[in-house]
Amino acid sequence: MLNDKTVLHPGNTASLTGSLQEIMTATNPGMFDRREYYKEKGVYYELRATTLQITSSRTNPVKDLLYRLRNRMGEVYTTSLPAKESGIVSAMILGDKSLLDIDIRQLYQESGIGHLLAISGLHVSILCMALIRFFKHTGISERIFIPAGIGLVLAYGQMTDFSISTSRAVIMMILLLAADLFERTYDGKNSLAIAAVIILLQKPFALFSCSFLLSFGAMAGIYFIVPFLVQIWSGDSWQKHRKRRQRHFSDRELCANHPRIGAGILFIRQRASTAAGMLLISSAIQLTTLPVILYFFSEVPLYGILINLLVIPLAALLVILSFLGGLTGCICPIFGTFLLSTVYWLLSLYEKLCQLFKRLPGHVLILGRPAVWQIILYYILLCGLLLWMRRRSKQIDELEYQHSAALATSVRRYRRLAGQVIPFVLILVLLPVPSGSLEIVVLDVGQGDGIYLHTPSGQNILVDGGSTSENQVGKYRILPFLKTRGIRYINYMIATHADEDHINGLAELMQMSGDSYRIGTLLLPDVADKAQEGYQLLIQTAQTKNITVAYLSSGANLTYGALSLLCLNPPSGSGFSSANDESIVLSLRYNDFSCLLTGDLAGEGEEEVRRILASASLRKAYNIPEHYTLLKIAHHGSKNSSDEELLSLIRPEYALISCGRHNRYGHPHKELLQRLKNCHAGIFRTDQSGALTVTVKRRVTIRGYLDKTPSKLARILFP
Repeated sequence: MLNDKTVLHPGNTASLTGSLQEIMTATNPGMFDRREYYKEKGVYYELRATTLQITSSRTNPVKDLLYRLRNRMGEVYTTSLPAKESGIVSAMILGDKSLLDIDIRQLYQESGIGHLLAISGLHVSILCMALIRFFKHTGISERIFIPAGIGLVLAYGQMTDFSISTSRAVIMMILLLAADLFERTYDGKNSLAIAAVIILLQKPFALFSCSFLLSFGAMAGIYFIVPFLVQIWSGDSWQKHRKRRQRHFSDRELCANHPRIGAGILFIRQRASTAAGMLLISSAIQLTTLPVILYFFSEVPLYGILINLLVIPLAALLVILSFLGGLTGCICPIFGTFLLSTVYWLLSLYEKLCQLFKRLPGHVLILGRPAVWQIILYYILLCGLLLWMRRRSKQIDELEYQHSAALATSVRRYRRLAGQVIPFVLILVLLPVPSGSLEIVVLDVGQGDGIYLHTPSGQNILVDGGSTSENQVGKYRILPFLKTRGIRYINYMIATHADEDHINGLAELMQMSGDSYRIGTLLLPDVADKAQEGYQLLIQTAQTKNITVAYLSSGANLTYGALSLLCLNPPSGSGFSSANDESIVLSLRYNDFSCLLTGDLAGEGEEEVRRILASASLRKAYNIPEHYTLLKIAHHGSKNSSDEELLSLIRPEYALISCGRHNRYGHPHKELLQRLKNCHAGIFRTDQSGALTVTVKRRVTIRGYLDKTPSKLARILFP
């Protein structure tokens, strides 16, 4: 909404667009909730108008200057660096992610250094400490440069739009500087709490955002978990004091007898101590943020801690040079380009390190999205572990004070063993719990098809995966869904026919398969014409990735215990006039539950299926039920699909339709919907309800992702 005090800045729009793009690509776009996203940003209403007229405007000169400076620095990065590197620096220094390359963002996230792309305490601390050191060398009094530092930190936060992580870092840095100014003791825990209160008072719904939980979770890990990890691995205060005294005397003797060797050993020991400290900090952050990372991203970078040990030491140089390069480039472009040339080589080194670790086995571990109860249980157990460790530490101090060294050593060993083992056991709490049920998910892929089957015995089957309305549907719709389920192996990938809206996502999934997830077998229809462009694309991609290719025809059957998946179409070696006619049709049966998946079945293929269903002998031979619980409607609900004769033979209780919202074909057609109503079938549509999940255990439950009322549930009790 615009009024006389509203100022529109291009930087605001770019930042908001970049943030929205990041959220939609980092998580499953099929699960993206636009309303919740804007609530987290403090936007609660949307105004639509046919005309807009600004009668007057007022600008804040300071804010206007900062936004102009931001835009100018962005132009310096764009002109002085290649597109890929300029996008990284703009995100890292200016908080503008609109130019950030998607592949680079994914590479950094998979390597565990995605935090470098967001302005955080690391960036603010580096810039602020560098500024304070500069002021100290100039001889300026603290009474002058500390208020100046506070003002500059606020200005930097304003220039970068005060994102959640930036706001947290700025508030804590201001409190740190204010403590020095008024000669007070700085308490990081209280500062963290104050920052959280200030942010939530402004944006209450930020509490549920990924950036808030990760930013504050990381700091909580540093303040609460690190001290206990230090005790576990380095010993308590009594033990560390003894070791420090023994080492001091041995170092003095070594340096006196062998000065060069002693200096070298001391240098190595200092570097090892620094690396060990960073390792403990990274481990603490990982412990506190792991549930959040899994909830939003469903995967963890296995080598992230090691990569950070190599990357973080250079971060100070990278941030300072990037900031100075952009700032000086506004005045002297040549000097700015000179500084940014070093930034280019540092970023190239980062990318090569990430690519190197990416080649190692298991660089990304897909664990799935934990349930809310698992996350709560994890944090309860973690807090319980910390309280238990605290009690044991007090007990050890009392025993040391009472000179019971032997008993203190025994308790210390017990505490250390528990502290080293239990955190790894906690991770098991977050792993997916096998349901032991049949699950069918009709994914919301827009105008296309994508159906996921999970058998009670644990097999994963993907039937189709494509779209003509969504770009890169495999990467941004299907794969994120598979990750949320913790799926690392797809037993069968079935392409019902060669149309683009059924296979382009499958080709993407096969191209991206490798170390993090694998595909067992690709199944194609056993028709005469296998030289079609779509089939050849799938076959060639499968051969490149060493995926087995097999063919399905009428009578083929996959059996897993009580579940059977029977192919009703096409006949082996058949040659239909249309690709839709040769669609694979699968009849699924599990105890008293049955489902018919029809692809884009039409014409001659539909006649073939009608022939089988109309024959009592074939029904008995193929173990086809008298009626089907579920029918996946063919061809997205087109006018001529699933005619009355076929519906009378199938007699479905519920019909599932996969189609795009406001698609140009008018799917599902009114005549089809009327036919379904005439046969008393309940209708569920992806364009209205989002992804449709069917769970079969003691009963059948059908629910759309967007359906939040119990009236949208359909339950069929088994006898």
